[in-house]
Parts: sequence; structure tokens; C-alpha cells
Amino acid sequence: MPANYVPVQHPWSPSAYLSNEPAGSRETGFAFATIFVSAALFVVAVGFARIPLGPFPSFIPIYVTALVICDLVTAVLLFGQYRVLRSVALLVLAGGYLFTATSTTAYALIFPGLFAPSGLLGSGPQTSSALYMLWHTGFPLAVMAYVSARKGPLRLPALVRVARAKPWQGIAGVVALVVLVVVLFTAFATSGHAFLPMFMAGDRTTVVGKVFLVGIWLLSLAALGRLWRGKPHTVLDVWLHVVMSVWVFDIALAAVLNTGRYDLGWYVGRIYGLLAAGFLLIVLLSETARQHARLMQVTAELRVANDTLWQISMKDGLTRLANRRSFDTHLAEHLAVAVRHHRHLALVLVDVDHFKDFNDAYGHQAGDECLKSIARALDTCCQRPADLAARYGGEEFAMVLPDTDREGAVHIAHAAQKAVAALQIAHQHSSTGVWVSISSGVASIRPGDGLSAQALIGEADKALYRAKNSGRNQVAVGEASQA
Repeated sequence: MPANYVPVQHPWSPSAYLSNEPAGSRETGFAFATIFVSAALFVVAVGFARIPLGPFPSFIPIYVTALVICDLVTAVLLFGQYRVLRSVALLVLAGGYLFTATSTTAYALIFPGLFAPSGLLGSGPQTSSALYMLWHTGFPLAVMAYVSARKGPLRLPALVRVARAKPWQGIAGVVALVVLVVVLFTAFATSGHAFLPMFMAGDRTTVVGKVFLVGIWLLSLAALGRLWRGKPHTVLDVWLHVVMSVWVFDIALAAVLNTGRYDLGWYVGRIYGLLAAGFLLIVLLSETARQHARLMQVTAELRVANDTLWQISMKDGLTRLANRRSFDTHLAEHLAVAVRHHRHLALVLVDVDHFKDFNDAYGHQAGDECLKSIARALDTCCQRPADLAARYGGEEFAMVLPDTDREGAVHIAHAAQKAVAALQIAHQHSSTGVWVSISSGVASIRPGDGLSAQALIGEADKALYRAKNSGRNQVAVGEASQA
């Protein structure tokens, strides 16, 4: 592992998600400041909640469309987090948002005057109120179920089965359940509207309707309390507090403290409902942007790490030349090109003369410095981009020279010999003189030759052997290369 290696957090690790990230003071402070501002506006609006305004034909379509889109996108994002984290709590919360989107759609279809004077699907005067109550009952129950699933062990057999199922099975099951509940209740509220209590008398809420709505408001308040008691809170929990607080203000203004449809409280309450739908969506979209930024950061860091690992795997640690693996790969690639396109290619194997005696006389640290100096000298002789100087092993080096004939390779080998001599590294135990010297063996292929890499290395090795046996500090050419 390189010394400068820094571990990075994976963008899809569990702690990278709002549902698992502990809420800090910054998130908590900002969320509760939002609740405080919402509460202050609520207090101001309470005194004007009963002021009649009359219907605005475009309000409900805009309101319903925005609400359905917000809740659907939020549900999709939560389903996506469930697929990664496999948290049943997230699946339940995603189902809650899908439930609000689905029931809101049904509510719009049967709302009086939107698509038909009394609503579609054969609805009656109380059908829209019944669906409003279903919608505003289901989400608080989903929030309470979310807290229970997150905080305690899964006791219900159905939830245990969901936890063991594949993610797509859990999502499909929740979607099917939500759609089934909304469809069945809508069918009952339309075809059986005669059996519904009288929630509305014209556009005014009846006493019976107020009783039901107060009960739903208390249920929402209980869901907020259950969420508050479910400590420690994650960032997702903190923003659910904001959602549920605004949800409570919504029901209070639009259904409890007002007189009925089309008064100021009814409109302001629905604006609160839009805010409740948008808060968590904005946070989740912000998280998506943050995840993308993390992904880009991790990608850049992985690219640097990969480059570092490539350097480690393809470079010799001492001399910083290409290592044996890199040499084998480079030679095989360029030999294949030379054979295919009928080009020249040469290989020079280099051995440091009497290097063992040098190590014994001057020590291994001096031996390492000697090898590094020779490596730099050889590297300067490989001037073209395709030329490669490599450490072949121990005190042996190699130079791969594409598009180089025998004479050119011999010339480069002699240049390397002179470059090493110019270093004037003292070697009092050498048979070739007072300085460190090298011996070289040259092998080459001509256009039309079909030598393999091993055969070419063998020719260069034989030539190197002859150079060493002939007194060292010289260049020898392979027999096949001379033919």
C-alpha cells in the first residue's frame, strides 16, 4: 500500500445516506428553525381561517398536480434507498408517500366541480371528504410504522417476510398493497356513498365531519410525538419532524379551525400541505446532488489510486524503470506489431560487470545507488516514446527498441556503455578497469522474421553470455541477428 494512500468513504456506504446519518446540531437547528417559522405563520393565519374567499377553479388542479408529483418523486427516491440499504423502515415510509400520491389522485378524480359537477366515478357529496380523511389518516400511520420498524425488532410476520425478500419483491408488494387499499376504499366511497356519514353540508363542515377531522388531527399529533420519542434521530428523522409539524398545521387550518371549503384556512392549509410534501423531497434531492459530488470525488481519488497502483505494479521499486512485468508486456506488444507489419525490432540485454564483487566491497547501499545511476544512464539512451529501458532482474537490464535494426541497436548499446563509463563509479575489484562497466547482448528481428519473445530473449542472452566470456565491457550480437 503506498505511503500516500488515503481511504475514501464509498458514496453508497450506509453512513452516506440521510436515513442512517446521525442528525448534527446544524441539521437539527435548521429544521427546527423551519418549524418555528411555520408555526409563527400558522398562528398569524389562525385568526383569519374562517374568512370566506370563494372557489378558484385553477387552484385544485395546480395543488393536486404539484402534490402528486412531489409525493411520487419522494416515494421513488425512498424506494431507491431501500434497494441499497434493505431497510424495512424506508420501505414503509416510501409506501406512505406513495399512499398520499395515490389517494390524492383519487381525491382529484371525485372532487366536485373539477372533472364533473359532482365528481367522476359516480361519487356522492361525501365521497371527496371520505377520501380526504383516508389520505390524512394513512400518512401519519405510515410515519408511526416507520418509527416502529426503525427502532425495534420486526414482530409482524409480514414485515419479517419483507425483510427477507428481494428488494424488488418488497417494492412490488408495497405498491400492490397501496393501490389495492386506495382502489377498494374509492370504490366503497363512490358506490356506497349513501352509507357515508354527512361530513359536509354544501361547502361547510358538519359537526360529524369536525369530530372525524379532530380525530385525524390528534392522530397526526400522536405520529409527531412518536417520531420525537424515537431517539436518536437521523437527518431523515429531523426533516420528518418538519413534515409532520407542517402536516399538523395543514389539517388544523384546512379542516379543523375553518368553516369548510373555500375559506382562507382551507387555502392556506393546502399551501401548508404542499410545503409538507416538498420539504423532504428537497432534502432528498439535495442528498442526491451530494451523492453525485461524492461520486465524482471518489472517482477522481480512485483514478489517482489506480495510477499509483499501476506505477507500483509496472515500475521497479529501486530504479523506477519498468519492471519485468512491464518489460514482458511491452516486448510482446511491439514484437506482435513488428511481425504483423514486417518491421525491425531489437532487444539489448545489459549486465553490470562484477556487480557481486562491487556489493561485497562497497556494501549493498552503494550497490543500490550504483544500480539507480546505471538505470538513469540507460533510460537516457531510450529517447523515442516506444523505446523502453527495464530492470530485467538483479543487476541485469533490458532495452526494447522498436523499429530498430541490428546496427541501430549496436549503436545504442555502445552509447549505453559510454554513458555508464561516464558515471565513473569506482570499482577497484573489476577486471575491466577502475570504473563500473557493463556488458551487452543484442538480438534483433528483420521484416519477415517470426521469432517469439522467448526466442528473441534467448538470442540476446546468448550474445550477453559471449560478451561476458570475451572479457566483459563490450557489446556482442546474437548469431541469428547476424545471419
